[in-house]
Amino acid sequence: MCMEKSIDLMEKEMEKFSDKELENFQKVAFDYALYKTGNLDIARDISSQTISLFLLSFNQNSDPKKWILNTSKIYCKKYFDTVGREQRQTAKYRTELIDIISEQTSSETNHQLNEAFKDSFNTLTNEEFYTILTYFNCNQNLQNMLEIIEISYDALRKKISRIKRKLKAETYRRLGYFGTKRIVTPQLDNLIIKFLKRLKTNLENDSLHKMYYYFSEVDLSNYQEKIHIKKIIDYDIELNNSIYKAWVFYRNPENEPESFTLEFYVDNRNHLKIVTPPTKIEKPVVIDMSSLEGKKIKALLAKYPEDKTGRPSIPPEELERIIKDFENKSK
Repeated sequence: MCMEKSIDLMEKEMEKFSDKELENFQKVAFDYALYKTGNLDIARDISSQTISLFLLSFNQNSDPKKWILNTSKIYCKKYFDTVGREQRQTAKYRTELIDIISEQTSSETNHQLNEAFKDSFNTLTNEEFYTILTYFNCNQNLQNMLEIIEISYDALRKKISRIKRKLKAETYRRLGYFGTKRIVTPQLDNLIIKFLKRLKTNLENDSLHKMYYYFSEVDLSNYQEKIHIKKIIDYDIELNNSIYKAWVFYRNPENEPESFTLEFYVDNRNHLKIVTPPTKIEKPVVIDMSSLEGKKIKALLAKYPEDKTGRPSIPPEELERIIKDFENKSK
């Protein structure tokens, strides 16, 4: 009975305004809601609720457009209150889960390490977070997870591995490491490898201009480095104030080892942006680790472990002496 009265009331109010006027009123509500929320679906919902309430309770003594705007504001506030409450609840729940996971996985007594590990979880996407949570809830057993997540064993194994590597890399970064590949997440590694493959192809074809997006922040008009890549061997990396410096090791067409450096950052669209183009460095010294000099370097690595940068703390003069001896023997 109440529903019938509401419908009758709406029909009477609709008669007071033309279809064009009602359409304009709803557009005012939609435009305002879209401006405030930036969400098309939410804006449509708010404009529908606003026009429905307008037809039910609008007072003829009021300005209709002003009434529409004020009501839209009220609905937008309710929306943000709800979203904020849900976000706070989600953040609280996520924090509690991170604490639980950290307790399950940590056997370390190092407080700084534990805190860095916990903090690294905040870098995970929701999908990554709930995947690793399920993994721990399943006692880190992939077969148990397959009963819940309907993907292949191999795909699940790779997904868990990527998340673990990301957590490990982010933990090292938070511990202050900056000169080691340990801080490279799988996502960043993929960006670097993709760039190097494209660089190799475009250097071969003399078409570096096709990589404009990568090099949009540097001037390549006078770029003359003669880098000829047969095969990428590996790279190492250093992070300083959000700028990465990479040392890339490769073999040239004569199969000789060479290397170059480059500097870049990752923008907010997760694209790699070059700030210093590939710069060839002096011919690297290649020492066979089974040689006398190689064994000396192994001994130094054992004597001088990695410091907080992630690099071995070998005194430079010790290393230079070995390299000089090696070069003298090679003459």
